[in-house]
Amino acid sequence: MFDFFKKKQKHQEFIEPKKDPFPTYDEVKNLTIIDIRDSEDIEYYGKYPNSVHIPFDEYFASKLMMLDKNKKYGIMDLKGIDSILDEAVKIAKEVGLDVKKLKGGFFYISEVLNYKPIKE
Repeated sequence: MFDFFKKKQKHQEFIEPKKDPFPTYDEVKNLTIIDIRDSEDIEYYGKYPNSVHIPFDEYFASKLMMLDKNKKYGIMDLKGIDSILDEAVKIAKEVGLDVKKLKGGFFYISEVLNYKPIKE
């Protein structure tokens, strides 16, 4: 009576679920974070112990060239704004770094993943 369900299931392919674009706690903890936030944001909100502050300015690429190319990096801003992060990741890859975008930014990492910053 309901053969159309069986026929449809025969021809369907298994679709692999998409990977969540947001980072996991373990990813964040095991990466060196390139923090592109403004100095004022670092001072106000704090920073992560496994992070290096490199503001996204005209000297960004030259500062990235000084980093260890054997490490894995994640790039983070304050709110996870895709256009800024995409440009920063593109530049980092052009200088030869193994880098990924940390979607959601500082607020996602500290509030959702509960990975707490430190204040100096």
